Amino acid sequence: DFNGLGSSYTHLNNKIYLSLGTPEQRSMKIAILAQDKNSMFGKIIEIDTTDLEKLNLSQTNDLKLKIFTMGHRTPQGITKVNNFIFNVEHGPKGGDELNKIIKDKNYGWPLVSYGTQYLYSNEGKSFKVNHENNNFEEPLFTFVPSIGISALNVCPNKLKDYYNKPCLIALSLKGNNLMPGKSIIIFLLNENMDKVHSVEKIYFGKLDNLRFRHFVTNSENELYEDDKGSIYVSADHKGIYEITFTDFR
Repeated sequence: DFNGLGSSYTHLNNKIYLSLGTPEQRSMKIAILAQDKNSMFGKIIEIDTTDLEKLNLSQTNDLKLKIFTMGHRTPQGITKVNNFIFNVEHGPKGGDELNKIIKDKNYGWPLVSYGTQYLYSNEGKSFKVNHENNNFEEPLFTFVPSIGISALNVCPNKLKDYYNKPCLIALSLKGNNLMPGKSIIIFLLNENMDKVHSVEKIYFGKLDNLRFRHFVTNSENELYEDDKGSIYVSADHKGIYEITFTDFR
């Protein structure tokens, strides 16, 4: 069952960082593997590009995979800002997360979450909430209820110029039950990029039937902008949409 696997990647300093989730629509058995160092499920994996080159040249049959971080649920979006890595991942019925990804850290799934259990006899029960007290890394920000957060990238230049501070842009599959409709989410961070100062949701009104999934990017998963400063996003079963930011306050 690959429902909810979640996968994305980013390039940094000759390394590729690939996220893999824990698909669990019908069972928690795979979720437990997020805490198993012998499994790739629920991890962000580090791959050295020189190892890929050796593989392509048939100099080796082995690709070395290193666990960079663990304890992830469905890490569908990942990006870099300077030398920092960030990801977003789906929570369980609440608890969608924005995380700063730090080598060797454990982000707690399935032992801690701000979401709610919804499988079988545990439906409606809470998880342990306090990550730090349980020796896990706290998310930078959590959405309760969930917004179905999907892709993550660095803000396009129009937004970076307007806000003039570290800025991340994410996509949503559903909005939430407090404010229906699909949305783009803007995170504004402090200069150290370890605190979220603001979260802004941009809604699309009549286009609330769109499930925004991916940004159009280059081969290193960096956001593509055209000459007008427009960006492009995919919507499940619908196609690619152009988005332009205008009429700033």
